[in-house]
Amino acid sequence: MNPDLLRLYPYPFERLAKLKAGVSAPAHLTHIAMSIGEPKHPAPEFVQQALIAKLETNSGYPVTKGMPALRETIAQWLVQRFNLAPADIDPEKHILPVNGTREALFAFAQAVINRADFPFVLMPNPFYQIYEGAALLAGAQLHFMNTTEATDFLPDFDAIPEETWKRTQLIYIC
Repeated sequence: MNPDLLRLYPYPFERLAKLKAGVSAPAHLTHIAMSIGEPKHPAPEFVQQALIAKLETNSGYPVTKGMPALRETIAQWLVQRFNLAPADIDPEKHILPVNGTREALFAFAQAVINRADFPFVLMPNPFYQIYEGAALLAGAQLHFMNTTEATDFLPDFDAIPEETWKRTQLIYIC
C-alpha cells in the first residue's frame, strides 16, 4: 500500500456533512445544496437525440487519445480562444481529451512527480482538493499560494522562497 494514503485529509463534503448532522434549517428558508457539483437539470433534447442516434456506434471502448476530429476541434478552439499560432498546437501531441478533471489532474501528478527528489507541488489556496490528494499520493510536499484580496486573488509567485522553487515539480493554477 502507498504509505502516503495516511497523509490524505477527509473530503470537504464529508466534513460538511458531519458539520450539518443533526442541524435543521428553518422551515421558511429554501435549502441550498452545498455539495459536489452535479447536473440538476435534464440534458437538452438535441443532446439526447444525438446520443440516441449514435448508440449503435458505441459498442466498443474509445481510443485513449480520443477521436482525431475531436482533438482537431479542440486545437482549433485553443488557437482561436487564446490567439495562438496554429503551428503551436499539435492535436497529436498537445491534446488529450478526458472524461473528468479529477482523474486527469490526479494521473498527471502521478506521471510527472519524482518522489526521490523531495518535490514540492504549488497550488492556489483555496484549491480544488484533487490537487492536494494527487500531490500527497505522488510523494510531494505541498506549498500553498494564498490568493487573497491583498494579492487580487492571484498567486504571489514572488513570495515563494527560492529553495521551494528549486524543488518544485508541478504547479496547479486555476
